[in-house]
Amino acid sequence: MQRKLMATTALLLCGIAVAFGGGTKDKPASQAGEKGPITISVFTQQARQQPSPNNKVYQYLKEKLGVTFNWDILVGEIAQKRGVMIAGGDYPDLIEINETQFIDAGALIPLEDLIDKHGPNIKRHFGDQLEKMRSPDGHIYYLTNWGIITGRDQSPYYGASALWVQKEVLKEAGYPKVVTMDQYFDLLINYAKKYPTINGQKTIPFTILTYDWHAFCMWNPPNFLAGNPNDGNGVVNPKTLEYKTFFTQDVSKRWFKKLNELNAQGFIDRASFTDNYDQYIAKLASGRVLGIHDQRWQFANGDDALRDSGMYNRTMAPLPIVFDANIKPHYRDIPVPNLGRGVGISVKAKDPVRIVQFINDLLSEDVQRTIEWGIEGQDWQRNEKGEPYRTAEQRANWDNVTWQEQNRALLVRDVFPSWEGSFSDGYPSDLINYYPEREAMARPEDKELWAAYGVTSNAELMDKNPPQNPIWYPAWNLPNPPDGSDAQIALQRCDQTMRKYLPKAILAAPGDFEKVWAEYVAEMKANGIATYEAYMQEQVRARVAAWSVKK
Repeated sequence: MQRKLMATTALLLCGIAVAFGGGTKDKPASQAGEKGPITISVFTQQARQQPSPNNKVYQYLKEKLGVTFNWDILVGEIAQKRGVMIAGGDYPDLIEINETQFIDAGALIPLEDLIDKHGPNIKRHFGDQLEKMRSPDGHIYYLTNWGIITGRDQSPYYGASALWVQKEVLKEAGYPKVVTMDQYFDLLINYAKKYPTINGQKTIPFTILTYDWHAFCMWNPPNFLAGNPNDGNGVVNPKTLEYKTFFTQDVSKRWFKKLNELNAQGFIDRASFTDNYDQYIAKLASGRVLGIHDQRWQFANGDDALRDSGMYNRTMAPLPIVFDANIKPHYRDIPVPNLGRGVGISVKAKDPVRIVQFINDLLSEDVQRTIEWGIEGQDWQRNEKGEPYRTAEQRANWDNVTWQEQNRALLVRDVFPSWEGSFSDGYPSDLINYYPEREAMARPEDKELWAAYGVTSNAELMDKNPPQNPIWYPAWNLPNPPDGSDAQIALQRCDQTMRKYLPKAILAAPGDFEKVWAEYVAEMKANGIATYEAYMQEQVRARVAAWSVKK
């Protein structure tokens, strides 16, 4: 299994730590015997199972670090759960956050003094990136759980935005060079015409995830097709720092007009606008969807279901599609810390010092190698040259979701900070990224596809050498407008308008498209989209000013 998102070595201003996180000489302080056992309660939003009582890595953490866990795993909507917790002031020791509500409610304690006193590994791991986690009041309330690269990034994984296409479609067409939007849709349409059904069900050339917050899959494509990086809802002018949303711009009109034309020809899945998320995943898992725009972390369950049912040829490959051949794509980026998402210590925590000591111990290299590689001798071993490897059985286990849930500390790995990149001996922090292991685990369908395009991974398929990130990047993790502010109200109204008009624009008769689009643009302006843009422009400039100052 790959590390969470993904996503993904660079300079400080590119959002990547320049220092190694820990080293072979790091030893958990708990070994010195001055810290007793502790049970830590954790609220998490990770869609994981409760760990098995006999999970060997959790047993290792208990014996090595003296820590056990009580996991409160989210069921239902996060907003409702968060509201109940804040209203009652009833918090566990640790809270996984992905927005500022818990911070704004005073639910988390400042961490900087605790880290200074008890977190040398934490300080080494985050380096100067720790400063980027400061809230406007100057305190650090959380530690981000991914995006800090230690050493050299060796991941072949790509899970961010792309126009994805079924691997079987590319193979059927002889692995053609597909660059533009028109070429991409022609590829899907030609296959659908030749194979109108798959596994006895109607072939779906292109479907769109529009349900709830996932609807960014509907309105984000024009930004990437125009060659822009993932700055969320807008585009930042690198010279003036002007921020403009792309929602009503000509690039968006071009995208939705294309979808309108395809819908009129019967090539767009009309159920896109009524299906929920589970129905979307089930449709992908059927193997009859040829193309989507999405991020892989969001549809991975559908791909995994295809793999497990023997239809790996119908899993998806990413393509860096643009409007025109003269546009340079900018889908893949250099990994950045996932600011705004991480884990914080609550005001109700029984022993904050002990918790920080645990996180510090967790970030020592020997513990991280066990978290990421498994138990030596059981999940991997070394050959006579001292090189790590797995047997075929061990690789099969590592690729098995059920086995992983029962034999790996996945919640710890996903919730807490952990290494990404390399250990001090040069081996990747995830053994699956070690090239001999990559080759051993790569499936024939992928090897054939990569060879056809002269690459060795999906990451290279998207971009072998992604450009340096702008200093503000990414704007998608800038602070949201405060609740009740003019900018927040404007964004909320625009969101409602987009959900109303964009499906309408796709489904309209071609002769009515211009009229529907004009109504949409007028309503977006009336909603105050310019107010939201002005707020975001302030945030971009504030970040540039703050991040331009090196310690």
